[in-house]
Amino acid sequence: MSVDVKVGFLGAGNMCQAIASGMISSGTVKAENIVASARTEEGLSKVRSMGIRGILDNCQVVAESSVVFLAVKPHILPGVLKQVAGTVTEDKLLVSVVNSTTNKEIEDLVGKPVPVMRTLPNTPVQVRSGVVAAYPGSHCTPSHTSLCTSLMEPLGLFSILPSESLIDVVSGLCGSSPAFLFMMVDAMADAAVRMGLPRQVAASLAAKTMEGSAKMVLECKEHPMQLASDVCSPGGTTVEGVYRLNRAGFKGTVMDAVIGSIEKTQGKEMRYNY
Repeated sequence: MSVDVKVGFLGAGNMCQAIASGMISSGTVKAENIVASARTEEGLSKVRSMGIRGILDNCQVVAESSVVFLAVKPHILPGVLKQVAGTVTEDKLLVSVVNSTTNKEIEDLVGKPVPVMRTLPNTPVQVRSGVVAAYPGSHCTPSHTSLCTSLMEPLGLFSILPSESLIDVVSGLCGSSPAFLFMMVDAMADAAVRMGLPRQVAASLAAKTMEGSAKMVLECKEHPMQLASDVCSPGGTTVEGVYRLNRAGFKGTVMDAVIGSIEKTQGKEMRYNY
């Protein structure tokens, strides 16, 4: 379903490209209704190749857009917001995808009561199979939440969280974990290549197996470990693999990776409790 709104991105990097690609491919927003800014012409090349208008003027992006995505690095955000603060009006919705930056911090940097929706999308939104967690700022109305939902829901699973602090948890669980899962697909493919499968076939089969397994978790409504147990015949090949994963500390290693990512988001040192 198309949403008739002008969308702007302050920042034209990977997250801008992933979100915009998902919006365009889902038909939610037309490419010609999206504008993005970057600091250099080179930084705009990829969004322009998607049919998005790329410009160097942050204030112009804000002026032309009803919904403005804040998609820059956290250390760059204060300078960008101070630059565009005079152009931000109360009828615009700011949607932040900036990690570790609260709605209140954004409101304070803008210096006026503006609606802000803090979100945490992960990169699979590019293929409309992502996760977007969100929390509305103090000046967001139900209509702002509804607008954000209309834009982001077609990109995957969209959730309004009960607490803003939980976005840091989702950052480690969903924002960082695609990298872990890509690594697992690569490791599975490497094993199959070692045993004789062509790499392209091995990678495709491993990725599709991961996709199907995730779909079973979402649709079968059973505990993941029950689904794992269902595959393990007594004395069989699968339980042998499970044994080797457990012997290597597989579950604890995955938990450490997710917890480490969460604690990094929270500005804490990683803690190991063995």
